Amino acid sequence: MKFIYIDESGGNDQSDVFVMMGLLVDSYRLRKKTEDFDGLLRELLERHPGQRDELKTKQFINGRGGWSNVPPEERKQFLRDICGLSVDGGALFGFAMSFKKFKQAIEDGHNHVTGKSYWLAAGAYVSALVQKKMQTVSKGKGLTVMVMDDNKREMPNLSGMLYRADPWFDGLYQKQQRVHGKQTWVPRTDTDRFDHIVNTAFAIKSEHSSLVQVADALSYIYRRHLELQSENEAYDGESEFYSDLIGVIEPKREKIGRSPVSDALNFYRATSHDHWKI
Repeated sequence: MKFIYIDESGGNDQSDVFVMMGLLVDSYRLRKKTEDFDGLLRELLERHPGQRDELKTKQFINGRGGWSNVPPEERKQFLRDICGLSVDGGALFGFAMSFKKFKQAIEDGHNHVTGKSYWLAAGAYVSALVQKKMQTVSKGKGLTVMVMDDNKREMPNLSGMLYRADPWFDGLYQKQQRVHGKQTWVPRTDTDRFDHIVNTAFAIKSEHSSLVQVADALSYIYRRHLELQSENEAYDGESEFYSDLIGVIEPKREKIGRSPVSDALNFYRATSHDHWKI
């Protein structure tokens, strides 16, 4: 069994970039991985007492909310350590969208089923990506528990979408099989849509899970990297810093891979950020 911890970064009042990222860990490594991240955060707080127990990466790396007491190089090294621990036995699942492209895609139709919620659209894609990759893991070892930073307004919608999945999503995670010597896409049924997500998505407060806080860090790293692709405002060395972090984590980011042409795939291609490969 697997566990994936998911958080997001961005809002349409901040920039054009929204990112949702998840860190997937095998159950047998979960305790050790949690202890590693708990220890990393605990050591930081012991060196700088008086800070909040919860890490919000945007505030932390920019020295806001009291984090200015932590030297900039120490803040950078902390993010490097998070990235290093994340790729050590973990896998990344995520989606990055452009708000402008999302708005245009909704206006264009695409026969989509996620409504006008960018959070729900991203959460559904991450779920479909988990389904696509974990359904190939044998002996039920790909069954995955999704743990998300709580979003009281949208979590019920995502849970319902996973519990009674719309066939619209099928093209994202259809399997292939050989029939009469030809590779054919196998139709999905009501019983095997999202069947590798255990029950539904579960919500948790980020301050109660260091791994959700890690997902927040990964989301912000990707978000800031993408923002820097299209803006000129950056401090000296900022672009290089985030590019280096992306160089560490990007090889462990899962992508949708070979899929049949579908409304769902076209929709997510139309909404994804220009510098994001789905």
